[in-house]
Amino acid sequence: MTEADTSANREDDLRDAASRLCTACGMCCNGVLFEIVRLQPQDDMRGLERLGMEIYRKKKEPYFKQPCRFLEGCTCTIYAQRPTRCRHFECRQLKLLAAEEITESDAMAKITEVQTLVAKVHANLMELGDEAEQDSLDERTRRVLEHHPDAALEEDLRVLKLLLNREFRV
Repeated sequence: MTEADTSANREDDLRDAASRLCTACGMCCNGVLFEIVRLQPQDDMRGLERLGMEIYRKKKEPYFKQPCRFLEGCTCTIYAQRPTRCRHFECRQLKLLAAEEITESDAMAKITEVQTLVAKVHANLMELGDEAEQDSLDERTRRVLEHHPDAALEEDLRVLKLLLNREFRV
């Protein structure tokens, strides 16, 4: 086997592992990591709108809100037409995996750890009366905490943000 073959096999293995991790996670699309995604000049905004994407503008800069309406489970339903930022985003776990600093199972363990905490925060939000799952996690927690200060929710959110910043955001 040549060095080129070995490199190609490694790239295939990495792509397969990344695909498994992404479809188990979805936090870059479900409103946990981000509240909005800014669209780029090369994005087909009319095409995205025809698909049903609601595009907003802030200082003339187009964006869409998270969670993405095209996310089903942890799978993008417009994968081939997804915006540029979606195409190019790699979370820290994927970057560490590509650099061979962690294994796929290490990354999956981090995903599971964060998903467990996210589920706890979601349950807390529901108990406090917020069922607006169409809004990002940050938006929901800000709204709830404004009206119902809750030390447990604030602590869970603090720990979650630390984990997201340390393990997923680039």
